[in-house]
Amino acid sequence: MSEVIRSVETVGEAILDLLQLRGVDTVIGGAPTSMIEAFAKYGSQGKPAPRAILTPHEQTAVAMAHGYFAATGRPQAVYLYSTVGTANGVGGIINAARARVPMVILAARSPIAEQRDVAGARDIHVQWSQESYDQAAMVREYVKWDYEIRRPDQVADVIDRAFEVAMAEPQGPVYISIPRDVQAAALDEIRASAASRRITDARLMPDPARLDEAADLLASAENP
Repeated sequence: MSEVIRSVETVGEAILDLLQLRGVDTVIGGAPTSMIEAFAKYGSQGKPAPRAILTPHEQTAVAMAHGYFAATGRPQAVYLYSTVGTANGVGGIINAARARVPMVILAARSPIAEQRDVAGARDIHVQWSQESYDQAAMVREYVKWDYEIRRPDQVADVIDRAFEVAMAEPQGPVYISIPRDVQAAALDEIRASAASRRITDARLMPDPARLDEAADLLASAENP
């Protein structure tokens, strides 16, 4: 399988590239600074990237992604603000889970680093006061998979895994949290397969011909 190598500068840019590579044409919600910078950079360079749709509230963002899939059959990405942003989107995530609507939810999270020389490190009071020990716990009962990216070299594998799980039957939302300093972390390039290595086209029912074959084997077996 052919490999795609793309030059990037940050994890935020890598996420945008990977979403575009996997067929996402819209990122809905309130993107963090690293993603906004990537959108602006790619726009000024004429580089392909998903369209950004900013929403006034996270519930609106999740509902729009739900409707987008209903209209097109293609899952899109939703970006939520850390902690309270996820709380605001929970109602929409429950709706998506019950309706079996796939979407990849990317949630900001308070930075891990506190050192001043680390890009994206904690620097204002809210990043301590809104910290959550287990942010994904708010949605874990309603998503098929949740994970937190802690290292830049995880990005390609985690994004592919997210789409695999979201699209496999029964379809549904997945939740990926990303601390701010991880989003801002330097990254020189991403390496990803041209087509996802993940299998997402699981059948809803067995092949009738294979069922007949299995029945014949059982019927003719001496010791079934």
